[in-house]
Amino acid sequence: MIRKSIALLLLASGLLLFFGEFQAEKKISKTNQEQIEKYFSMEDETPKENNYLGILEIPKINLKRGFYSYDSKENTVDKNIELLTSDCHPKDNCPFLLASHSGTSSIAFFKNLDQLKINDNATLYYEKETYQYELKEILHQEKNGTIKLKKPSTQELVLTTCNKNNQKLQDIYRFEIISTFSQR
Repeated sequence: MIRKSIALLLLASGLLLFFGEFQAEKKISKTNQEQIEKYFSMEDETPKENNYLGILEIPKINLKRGFYSYDSKENTVDKNIELLTSDCHPKDNCPFLLASHSGTSSIAFFKNLDQLKINDNATLYYEKETYQYELKEILHQEKNGTIKLKKPSTQELVLTTCNKNNQKLQDIYRFEIISTFSQR
C-alpha cells in the first residue's frame, strides 16, 4: 500500500513538473512570436528596452528567436539568447557572438545546434538589415569563460553553447557572411 502511494505521488509530481515546463515553454514561445512581429513592424530602427535588437533564424533546426541589446536586463542566457559582444556590429570584421543553453529546459534555445553541418545557413536580422551566413567551422573548447577564435577575415556570426556530452566543453559554431540586404 505504501509503495503504491509513493509511486502515485512520484507519478503525480512528474506530471506536474512536465506540465509546468510545457506551460513555461508555451509562454516563452508566445512572447517570442509577439516580439518578432513587433521587431518587423517597428518603424524606428532603435529598439526600446523591452524590444528585440535582432533575430537569429536557422531554418534547419526550426530556430527563430530574438535577442536584446547588450545593456538590456533581458540580455542574459538565463532568460534568452545572450549577446556577448557590445562593440561588434554584424557589418564589422569581428565575431558577432551569441550564446544560449543547449539542455532540455524551456530556455535551451541552442539545444539543436549539434544537428548543424558545415555549409548550413543562418540568418541574422539586425537594425533593418538581413545578414545571411554559412557555417564554416565547429569547434569544441574547454569551458572556462573565454572563446578562442582566429582573427576573422570577414564578417562572422559565432554561436556558443555547452557541449551536451561533456560539461567541461563548449561548442562553438563559426559562420561567415555570404550576403547582406536591407529590409526596408
